[in-house]
Amino acid sequence: MMQETRQVPPPGLVKLNSMRALKLYLKDLMVNYERETDRYGGKVGRLMRILEKDLNGKELKRLREVDWKKSGMLMVNATEPGRGTLELMIEAMEDYKAKATRTAEVLASIGELEKLGTPETAAFLVYLRHGVPLRLVVDTSRNPEVDDLITATA
Repeated sequence: MMQETRQVPPPGLVKLNSMRALKLYLKDLMVNYERETDRYGGKVGRLMRILEKDLNGKELKRLREVDWKKSGMLMVNATEPGRGTLELMIEAMEDYKAKATRTAEVLASIGELEKLGTPETAAFLVYLRHGVPLRLVVDTSRNPEVDDLITATA
């Protein structure tokens, strides 16, 4: 059975042609991260219940460092796959939550851009690091040569 893949924005540049498109993009990004946070939260809860049932009601504790071994650049858990999976799901959930929060902050700050009198005809170039908006260029010149370079890069 093939697993469903979700689109995660790659690090790099995203070009948007209007303030409206910028807001929609950021809102979609935030909603996607919130959805992933909720999805992982549900899975974490279910996995915790399964693992606690296997432990006959004993409290499930976070993994110990001894369960993980270093293999090159990776940390590997081959002794406790259920607990290892749980820890990875918790980390992924926390990452998505942080991304949702940061993206919501960026979206809220877009109102400041509008107060600065950003023209409706402006284009925007957003730099994403680890899927989170980090920098923004407001392009009011719409120079076709620069536009071509950005389109080729993004």
